[in-house]
Amino acid sequence: MPPKQLVDPFSLQVGNKKETTLADVAAHTAVTLTDIRRWNPQLDVYKISDKLPAGTIVHLPQTLSERGNPYGCFFTIGEAEDAMRKLEARLDRLLEEEGPNLPELPTRRVLSKMERIVTQVKEEGERQLARVREEYSECERRPALLQFLVDLEPVKRLREQLDEEYDGRKLRLKVMDEGNSELFRQAEPRYPNKGIAASLRHNVIDTSEDFCLTEHSHRWEFTFFTPGSTTEPQETWAVLSCQSLGTLLDTFVCRNCIPVNISKNAFFFIGGTFYVDNRHAGEGGEDYEDLTAPIRHFDPCGEGASTEGETRQKNIAFGNCPVKYVSQTTFGDLNLRLGEYGVMRHLGWCNHYFYLSSVTSLRGFDRDDHTRAAYPQRVMKTPTRVVRCRLCRSHPATVVCYNDEISPESPCPYCVPCFELLHATDEGEVEEGKFFAIRLPQGKYYTA
Repeated sequence: MPPKQLVDPFSLQVGNKKETTLADVAAHTAVTLTDIRRWNPQLDVYKISDKLPAGTIVHLPQTLSERGNPYGCFFTIGEAEDAMRKLEARLDRLLEEEGPNLPELPTRRVLSKMERIVTQVKEEGERQLARVREEYSECERRPALLQFLVDLEPVKRLREQLDEEYDGRKLRLKVMDEGNSELFRQAEPRYPNKGIAASLRHNVIDTSEDFCLTEHSHRWEFTFFTPGSTTEPQETWAVLSCQSLGTLLDTFVCRNCIPVNISKNAFFFIGGTFYVDNRHAGEGGEDYEDLTAPIRHFDPCGEGASTEGETRQKNIAFGNCPVKYVSQTTFGDLNLRLGEYGVMRHLGWCNHYFYLSSVTSLRGFDRDDHTRAAYPQRVMKTPTRVVRCRLCRSHPATVVCYNDEISPESPCPYCVPCFELLHATDEGEVEEGKFFAIRLPQGKYYTA
């Protein structure tokens, strides 16, 4: 048999059946032209509309199968923050220089609809005031009859008149045309911001020393999904660029965190790079495991290899991704895109998709929000819901089983009747030596 030829899943080969340009590649892969040229310097000789020769290999960044809604170019957080800080300084200088020379705005002559309503209602009230006082006296000043003394017809006619006068279709505004409704429609936030109480803003406070020479100017917000989901957001955390990845890993809690000895092994996959949590490797090192090794050394052909080097050479997909450590990496070192999904695996097995959702300037925030001890800070949390029993799917779960051979998953939530039906003997006793179970007290339910 001829030897198997490995195919790089993060590359694209131009065929000969259809004309392909760099613009076509960018549109098909959702990667900007700037990034395509940066990873493929051999394509600099081609213009955006030039036909690429058949057989041309276009290398692409290592991404997940679930990419989210990425947009823009890849950038480094630290460099982007410095650029935004310099831009704000230039705008401040420009405002300081040109502010005194700016002409005063002329007095506004056209009143808004609300101002017109308030003004004319006030005038109508003054016109009716004398009559209402006279009739109110005749009614022996009974408050129950006061509402019948006010003539509302002039106000109703005023409302109809102003509605017609301020009708955007009669003013020929482009925004009111039916054909432009989608163009001018205000985009709704994908995940509306939830009010966060002060007691919920922090799980773990960053107590490390702040050696930053410049004042913190921006915070970077990452939105996490529930375990294994790409559609159910869990919460959004704001961090500073000078903080290490470990601070976010330590503060993150999900429904799979249990009050027992759990694995500390974890890693991030962000922008084509693995970031491994090795902070506990020196504590005896018995429980430490590099969770990225099976991914990076995976042999897609299943032939195996005699040495680790050969395995890594065969895995031309994620095996080419660089590996860094959580303790030695700050958020300012990350190279990523807005909206591009990454993965965080914690507890040794629990996976969460997440992405950089926004960056916010700290101008106008309280002084306390400029300190490092205020971050990581929870800025959004979706409402929790009761987890239902995995067996009957109708009752709330109060028992969770781990490492149970007869459960369809681990952890697996059960209600008490289903748990006893599945695990209890004929005498009504539960043998818990074969699995680990956590029971909540009466009246408490698992939520997610």
